[in-house]
Formats: sequence, C-alpha cells, structure tokens
Amino acid sequence: MFSYSQKFWNLGFTDKLVMMEPNRTKVEILKAVSNFSRYLDIRNDANLHEEFTRWIKRKEIHWNTKRNIENYNSAKRLDINEIVTKLQSLPTTYSNFGFFVLVSGLRTSEAIKAFNNHSELCNEGVMELFWDRGTKKANAVFCHPLLHNKFNCIISEKSIRRHLMSKNLGCELRYLRKINFTMVATKLDPLLAEFMQGRRGNISQRHYFLPLMQNNRRKWIRMWEPILKQFN
Repeated sequence: MFSYSQKFWNLGFTDKLVMMEPNRTKVEILKAVSNFSRYLDIRNDANLHEEFTRWIKRKEIHWNTKRNIENYNSAKRLDINEIVTKLQSLPTTYSNFGFFVLVSGLRTSEAIKAFNNHSELCNEGVMELFWDRGTKKANAVFCHPLLHNKFNCIISEKSIRRHLMSKNLGCELRYLRKINFTMVATKLDPLLAEFMQGRRGNISQRHYFLPLMQNNRRKWIRMWEPILKQFN
C-alpha cells in the first residue's frame, strides 16, 4: 500500500485513473490513493478523502473488478467433470493439490500452507486450522482418505501459479472454492459449508462446530468419493 501510494499518488482526480482498465491493479491503486488522501486529511485537517470518494462516485469508478452477477454466471457455467478431467492431466503434484483445493474449499494461500504441513495438521481426518488473517479466516476442514497419502512434497505459490493457471485448469483456481461451497451447502449442510470456508467465525464457535463436523464426515467422504475415484 505504501509503495503504491508513492508510485501512483498523482493519479488522484485524473482522467488517466478514470480510463484505466477495471482490473486488480486499478483497485489497488484506488485503495492507495484513497488511503493517501486520508493521511493528508489527518495531517492537514482537510477534507480531501471525502472529496475523492465523491469524485469516484461521480466518475462511476467501481471498487470491484467484476459485477456479482458476472461472478454468479461464471460459477453456474463451471462443469465439475471438465475440471476433474483438466486436473487429471496435470503433473501429479499439482493434480493432488488441485483436488485438495476442490474438496477442502480453502483459499489458495491457505491450501498451500495446509498441503505443506499436512502431517502436523491432520488428526483422524480433520485438519484444524483456525487461522485468522484480518477479515479472512480458516476454521477446520476434512481430509479425504483418498487424498490422505498424497501429501508427500512441498509446493510453492510460484509453482502453483505456473501449473494451475486458468488455461490449464479451464477456470481460475479460486473458482474451485465456489464449487466446493455449492456442493457442501446443497448436499450436506449450509452451516458446515460456511464453517469449513471460514465464514463463521470467532474462536468460541470452534467448540460448537468442530464436534459437529464428525456427524457429517461420512456423508462428506461419500459425496466426494466418485470424483476422487476417477482421479485415483
């Protein structure tokens, strides 16, 4: 954020910022300029941030790169059988990781950490994470028996980006999390889906949801079994 503030502070209130392609870089620049204006407000007792937010609204600049309806339609078009076929064609290590992301529903960074530390985290088929990163949380996920013995190497984020890019996978890796949520929520339990994806979340709920996971474990294993048997 500090680096972007130094590089792009001069884009505030400019047509160049308005005309930029709506992508992740533009969103990060908007955040940096917005935070820089707040800094100037605090230091100089001014109202620059308020003026900047009004200007953004007037110019119809959006903070998100895509509309929610576009994300929803993209998720609807995903075919899990096509994704499984794509995953099968990847090198073994990255195929294993891709299937782990699919059945766990973890974010990519969380899945890398869980994959690399599987032996320490997996306890009788449940991986207790309870990581908290600002507004993003990870609670606990199941480890499928058909994947349990495939965590036998260390992977990096750089190698994941190279092997699991959208052209190899057929979709962005993050969409596997959407598929996971849809399957668990519709076929098992919506509360379980939210808990496993870190959407329910203070630590006190650990004592409530964690024991209930065992009630759904067999059903969860059976749900993913046909897909993972194709892989195996």
